[in-house]
This record gives sequence, C-alpha cells and structure tokens, in this order.
Amino acid sequence: MRCLFLPLALLAAPVMAQTSPAEQILLKAEDARFHAELTHDAATLDAMTAPEVTYAHFNGALEDKAGLMKSFTHIPFTAIEPTGRRARVLGETGVVRGEVTRHLPDRVLDDAYLAVYVRRAGRWQLLDWVSYALPPAGHDGGRAP
Repeated sequence: MRCLFLPLALLAAPVMAQTSPAEQILLKAEDARFHAELTHDAATLDAMTAPEVTYAHFNGALEDKAGLMKSFTHIPFTAIEPTGRRARVLGETGVVRGEVTRHLPDRVLDDAYLAVYVRRAGRWQLLDWVSYALPPAGHDGGRAP
C-alpha cells in the first residue's frame, strides 16, 4: 500500500498558517510532486519537472531530467513523508527547505533538502534539488532549521 502521510500536514498546520497564500500553493504543488513519485505518475512528474533540472541525491549522485524520470517512475516507495517544511516565494521562484522520509520495502531514507522551483505557465516546476542524509535519531546535528 502506498500513501502520502497527509495527517502530517495537520501537524504542520500552525506553520502553514504562518505562510503566505503563494507559499501554501507552492507547498501543495510539492505535495503533488511527492504523490506523483509515490504513484509513479510519469505525466505529472514530467509536467512538474523543469527540462534543465539538476537533482543532487544525498550520496552526491547527480541526475538530469531523463535520469530523474527513470528513477522516480520505478523506485518502489511505499510512503513519502515531508516534514518541517518552510517555503519562500520570490516572484516566479520558490524555495522549500525541509525534511522527507521515503519508505522503501527494505529500508527508510531520511533526508533534509533544499528545493528550488520556478513558476512557468502558471505551474510550479522543480528546477534544483539538493539533499543530504540526516544523522541517526537522537543526534540533533543537521536538522533543518
């Protein structure tokens, strides 16, 4: 069973209340992108990913759009949980900093990330993604502020 942990959005409601309407729209777009990863929705991923995207994984590997599309339409995620996100919108550019837990059948990946989006033709597209692995539980170093 695959699910995006939407109840976590309810826990983040106080943070969401402090964001502008434009920032809330950006976060909803990011939620839709995470859902497309989870469900292997190639059409949505394609529309939400800029042609010139650069995706830097926590292990240092870099992918362009073709590599990213292949990866995210085949990785067997069972859940994706974004948390602690902060969004900023400056004109047609949006930045989201947060953490994401991606569940796979055999392991869990905990990353912090910085995502840059650009608004084109009225929709947000991922332009750049940089992530790094979070330290083990019980160690505060590296948590997104």
